[in-house]
Amino acid sequence: MTGSSPEGGDLGTVLPAGAGPASPGPLAGLRIVDCSAIIAGPVATTFLATYGADVVKLEPLDGDALRSYPSTLPGRSRYFLGINRGKRSVAVDLKRAEGRAIARRLAERADVFVESFRPGVAARLGLDDGTLRAANPRLIYCSISAFGQAGPMAERPGLDPVVQSYGGLAWEQGAADGTDVPVLVRGSLVDYHTGSLAASGILLALVARERTGSGQRLDTSLLDGVLALQAGRAFWAETREAPEAVRDLLGDRVSRIYATKDGYLYLYVELPKFWTGLCRTLGLEAWLDDPRLQTMVGRHTHKTELIQAITERLTIRPAADWERVFADADVPCTRIRSIPELLVDPQVLANQTLATVAHPHLGPVRALATPIRLTDTPGGPPSPAPEVGEHTDRVLAEAGYDHEAITRLRVAGVVR
Repeated sequence: MTGSSPEGGDLGTVLPAGAGPASPGPLAGLRIVDCSAIIAGPVATTFLATYGADVVKLEPLDGDALRSYPSTLPGRSRYFLGINRGKRSVAVDLKRAEGRAIARRLAERADVFVESFRPGVAARLGLDDGTLRAANPRLIYCSISAFGQAGPMAERPGLDPVVQSYGGLAWEQGAADGTDVPVLVRGSLVDYHTGSLAASGILLALVARERTGSGQRLDTSLLDGVLALQAGRAFWAETREAPEAVRDLLGDRVSRIYATKDGYLYLYVELPKFWTGLCRTLGLEAWLDDPRLQTMVGRHTHKTELIQAITERLTIRPAADWERVFADADVPCTRIRSIPELLVDPQVLANQTLATVAHPHLGPVRALATPIRLTDTPGGPPSPAPEVGEHTDRVLAEAGYDHEAITRLRVAGVVR
């Protein structure tokens, strides 16, 4: 069976969910209880699920709020489906004592517990690190918050764009065109990066547990994530620089997105060899002898003049032509591509970063497979994101609840 992309291209063989190599992923046998929601936490646990971990997602009876995000898919959120692959769903009301007891029982049998409550909420629910690790000392407990676990902002709500604005990223982007108007980066960049930090922290704690035999608590936040994204900017000599110095070279550069005859092209020309390639390709060899333009700082100083001249030359040919020309000159460049194009892009296909799997309701779908490839323990393609409470009965049975107990919990509205 084969599928088609939004552009009509062949997506390749469609695999049933979970089909793939016999070799398990490197995290096979690892059990994770995931009480996180929206994006950052689910990104972390989905990464671990991709490599074989058994992730049980505990979500409210009406589901993770991300399930309700707008989408063109019939009755389903593209965001939710994309970042909750390979998990099992248990729908449980954690406001009920019986629901919290379920979470604690699952944590007793788990290797990792992940939560994204506001600081203090986990303790009020009896799902804090101290409570859970008292019953399971090997448990690794991961907290993901907006602003961190302490400080004056700790209990405030915060999502990706809020923390982008608080954490300097919108300020940095706003320097690009010289207008000084803050600009948000679309695509939940901070959420995804924070999720990657959390996954890395969990793996670090697992390595430490191999040596010590004990679990530990770790935490990260969107604020940590946005600052980590700017490590090259958030660096200044306290005794020698004014704080605003970090923004000196943040403005628009000669390396940028340029308009062409039919689309857009990004060019990187900062390093000397690439600057030389640009000048020779565009017939601007005189710039190579211009004393003003011999350094990156000098070119930055005269960027307005340079950008105008480069733009005039690029608009006479299509983006695809320029992409080939600059690639031949070994100048880093790319035509601007869309997500639908990437679904059938030869480079993406060669990397096997995406897989086509059969979704039970949507049919063939394209989804992230393995962004990191391992030769000996590759695992298989991801299973689709679960329906709300799809695995409640099975997971509770594995935790020791008999059929009558599960039925009582369901009738009482504790689980779904």
